[in-house]
Amino acid sequence: MQDDIWVILTGVPLALSSVIAIALIFDRFAFIIGKRGLGKTANQAIFDALHKHKLADALDILQQANTGYRYVVAELIEHRHSNKEVRDEAIKIMLVRYSNQLRRRLSGLTTIASLAPMLGLLGTIIGLMRSFRDIGLSKGPVEPSIVADGLWQALSTTAVGMIIAVICVMFHALLRSRIRRHLAEAADVLNHFSHCIQLEESHHD
Repeated sequence: MQDDIWVILTGVPLALSSVIAIALIFDRFAFIIGKRGLGKTANQAIFDALHKHKLADALDILQQANTGYRYVVAELIEHRHSNKEVRDEAIKIMLVRYSNQLRRRLSGLTTIASLAPMLGLLGTIIGLMRSFRDIGLSKGPVEPSIVADGLWQALSTTAVGMIIAVICVMFHALLRSRIRRHLAEAADVLNHFSHCIQLEESHHD
């Protein structure tokens, strides 16, 4: 019974870590993948329109694309007639808010990636303690079966902790890469629009 308690005490934290990690991965993955980008065709069409100084057509394409950063696009349109500094500052503020929204709860994956190996190491220490205790309680020759259970616990918890950490680090890197590309696209498109609006206003003047 006492041995079962030690197994539970070392296994439950790792099980909880894995459940939380899976929940975070599915939640963030679904949310971030759901934030659409422009796509190659729409992107090319927008830049072609901008190069031909057809700003209204480019804005129509951007709005119809229904991107994940459409609220930032709405901010750009709202400040279309403001001076460039005000317009760029408004876009920057909205992009920061959007970036924070995308990165929300990603720190949970890094936290679990740090904690899981330590929890596994704790299980390893407890497993070794069990093995030495069993050796001490043995009155006859030390049989391999006496220490095998404790060593199995020691090695398995370390392995599980490392597997959880690797999965968390891998998905964190994939999601961060996706966010970085998505935000780079948004900043590139919006900066081009802001610049073209400025050129159009200067031509009118």
